[in-house]
Amino acid sequence: MFRHILLSAIAMLLTAGFSVTLKADIEGTEGKVTSAIERENLAQGKVEEWSAKKEDLVSEIRTVQTTNTWLEYQIRKYELYIEKLNKEMELLEVKKLEARKVREGLEPYLENEVLVRLQQYIDSDMPFYKSVRNQGVKDAINTMNDPHGSLAEKLRQVLSVLEIEAKYGKEVGTSDVTLVVDGNELEVTTLRFGRVSMFYISPDGKKIGWWNDAEEAWEPLPKKFQREVGRALQMAKRERTIDLINIPVGEAK
Repeated sequence: MFRHILLSAIAMLLTAGFSVTLKADIEGTEGKVTSAIERENLAQGKVEEWSAKKEDLVSEIRTVQTTNTWLEYQIRKYELYIEKLNKEMELLEVKKLEARKVREGLEPYLENEVLVRLQQYIDSDMPFYKSVRNQGVKDAINTMNDPHGSLAEKLRQVLSVLEIEAKYGKEVGTSDVTLVVDGNELEVTTLRFGRVSMFYISPDGKKIGWWNDAEEAWEPLPKKFQREVGRALQMAKRERTIDLINIPVGEAK
């Protein structure tokens, strides 16, 4: 009986010890599993965080690559632009040297050749608008003598005077002036056909004459030309319709 009780007690002790050991093992295992799960969750969180960062990095890298491609394109473009500008600057420098040579040759030519010859021509030309024409040459000379004036302005002034002189050769003009004919002063109206012929006629139409270019003097004309010169003057003043007239003419200069 006592033995049976002892064995039962031993069995109970063994069972209790096994239960304690099993419980300890289970709790240890549960702790390890829980720790493993926590580490797995932590690792998964880090993986997800890294995936998000990876996407951001990939997007940033693509943006940088796109920007870099654009910048490389712009750099090539600006290199070509700078190269073009350098060529243009070289061309401008060449043109600058050419313009300087032109200025060095053209300016003296305009003043010492063109204007001098123009003044000589006016002095020997028919006596019309002398003061105005002489003043035009003087103004051009003053422009040429201006140290601050540009070559373009000086050329423009000379060409303007030449253009005005050229127009005189194409127009029919009249003027009321005082002339000296055979030593006598006459109040007359002059009639000019370009640079071909120039006539005068008195207010009463009885005294007529013309400019003798060869003699460089005013000379009376025969009375037979009174009517024709009078008609020509009326045509020039638009007082009658244009018609054929018979008057002496000189040679175009």
